[in-house]
Amino acid sequence: MRRVPAVGSLALLTSVFAAACGGSGRPAAREPSPVAASTPAREVQPCARQRPGVGAARVDAGRQSGSLVLAEVSGSEGRRLLAYVTDLDEPTLRTIDVTAGREVSVTRLRGQGEQALVLADGRVAVTLRRDNLVEILEPGARPEEPLSSRCAVEVPTDPVAMATTLDDRALLVTSGYAHKLTTLDSASLARVRTKDLAREPRAVLAADDGRRAFVSHVVGAKLSVVELDDDAVREIDLHQRLGRAGLNQRASKVREGCQGFALAMAIPFSVGVMPPPPVVERPPSAPSPQPAPPKAAPTTPARQGRVFAPFVTVDPGESRRLTSGYGDASSPLAAEVSSVTVIDAAAERAMTRAALTLPRREVKRADCLLPRAAAASGASLFVACLGIDSVLELDARALDPARAEVRRWKVPAGPMGLALDRATRTLIIASQFDRQVTILPLDGPADAGRQLSLSRSPGSSLTPELALGRALFHRTGDPMISSDGRACASCHPDGREDALTWSTPEGPRQTAMLAGRLSDTGPFSWSGSHPTVEDHVAHTFQRLGGAGLPAAQTQALIAYVKQLPVPRFGEHAGQEHRERVARGKELFFDRETACASCHVGGQTTDGARHDVGTRTSAERLDLETPSLRFVGATAPYFHDGRYKTLLEVLDAPDSKMGHTTHLSRADRLSLVAYLETL
Repeated sequence: MRRVPAVGSLALLTSVFAAACGGSGRPAAREPSPVAASTPAREVQPCARQRPGVGAARVDAGRQSGSLVLAEVSGSEGRRLLAYVTDLDEPTLRTIDVTAGREVSVTRLRGQGEQALVLADGRVAVTLRRDNLVEILEPGARPEEPLSSRCAVEVPTDPVAMATTLDDRALLVTSGYAHKLTTLDSASLARVRTKDLAREPRAVLAADDGRRAFVSHVVGAKLSVVELDDDAVREIDLHQRLGRAGLNQRASKVREGCQGFALAMAIPFSVGVMPPPPVVERPPSAPSPQPAPPKAAPTTPARQGRVFAPFVTVDPGESRRLTSGYGDASSPLAAEVSSVTVIDAAAERAMTRAALTLPRREVKRADCLLPRAAAASGASLFVACLGIDSVLELDARALDPARAEVRRWKVPAGPMGLALDRATRTLIIASQFDRQVTILPLDGPADAGRQLSLSRSPGSSLTPELALGRALFHRTGDPMISSDGRACASCHPDGREDALTWSTPEGPRQTAMLAGRLSDTGPFSWSGSHPTVEDHVAHTFQRLGGAGLPAAQTQALIAYVKQLPVPRFGEHAGQEHRERVARGKELFFDRETACASCHVGGQTTDGARHDVGTRTSAERLDLETPSLRFVGATAPYFHDGRYKTLLEVLDAPDSKMGHTTHLSRADRLSLVAYLETL
């Protein structure tokens, strides 16, 4: 691990390494850095506070990160509530004085900030996702002062979310692409442990027993349970069956899942003064009224020990059944439906077993298909929803809170962050696309919210075209894009892929990663039938039942997708693994193995179609050569997702893709190691 003090070369701080990944597709542990090893004794703790007790402090038990987190300053003038907001478009952290209703300072970061977390001593940790760093900042005596950078610590590729343990001694960091959870000492930021997890981990929270952490996953319909004191990792299955009146539950199909970006834990009333409003029971198709401000009357709190996991349940269709689009349009439910799985934390068991919803023809309200942030208190669960640009209040006592909506608020575009101040019963929402912060008193009328505009630093790279493309990519419920509410981001979260194989008119087809794969990879689609990206986009919307976008909007969408950020491999591997990767590269470009004859240069394609032995009938099946960029983290593999790992691909005796079955197991593992570096 590299721990970099505030002084020194900026180039050293932000450099990344095009290094080899670990044998399982995850970046391997970094060897000791000579820079860190030669650090004088007086600089052993560069991350520590220089002025303890000065400046803003953490609010309540805010031990989870987000793109908006709260702090407070107490003085002779009373309490000042602050919000720290990361920025999708520039490397800054903004300080908002929520009490005064204005932005008060801007802190320049060492890279693009993803999420922030206020530590127990007031320091602020920020994940710099593109640079594989966690930066530690220290507040000054006044919120109007930018925070000071104390250090930046290197972590596995693609750091996203953070949490602290109950005793505040450990800082937990999830890395999406590397699928790891890293434990850092919260005082020194020294690395304690790094654990492998399932694909695309995101939100993390520490259990109230101090021994475990819960981690959500963008793909796979699962929740990881991590023992913090040993190497144990367990998984809770979040798959749901179709749950609808008149259907046989046992015979109904198990739905897949996606969009696991957020987690929240039930907090009892004793932590704050947050009694929930009365619950309005109504079917999902009923309009969403705005009730009068609730009275602070006694009520039943949500059961303690519950974890809430907002996501969507997915029906990709029968794998061997030809359909008119992506998924089965004849299904009684939409292909994707919002849900909140309730987990009994003590029993490590999902209590939500069925996708309880009305048939698609009866659903009239916009569904939350892109949940991005959540907070819970008492009997209320709040969820920020991209696509519909709304914040929902749900009944946390329900088996599926998504089916027990209490009220909703429309907010500016791009709600990515959400925090709850229990002392004042106020929600604060960060809308990243419109660069707005909404301050929403829960006891006020529906229109009582205030919007504050965030400033923009000179030289921003976000053009109006890219801003439009980003909005279109995440827009749900648009009939030009789909007939059932799906957005581009529904199947391509973060511009990657949902790990699902969909039924299509051509048979089962796996979702392909978009980020980093649109240049030099034409023609497009698994069949190679679309010579340009524009053709492929138009065909995709047609299959989704959408009317199609105007030409200018299509170009904006494509421009946005082409500049989607990609993971940057950061940590060096050991000498043994480097030798294995070198051997794998030699095999990849060997004429006998012939991998590079189709995958030109190791990553791009030859632009041709080939029969690689994947047909399921006597009919010949020619497929377009796909890009291998970031192939190590896009399992399952092949057009129909038949192989769970790259080693299975190379071991398949019936495959015509290259010539690898004659290789020894050691050589096949070396070839896998090389592929995982692309």
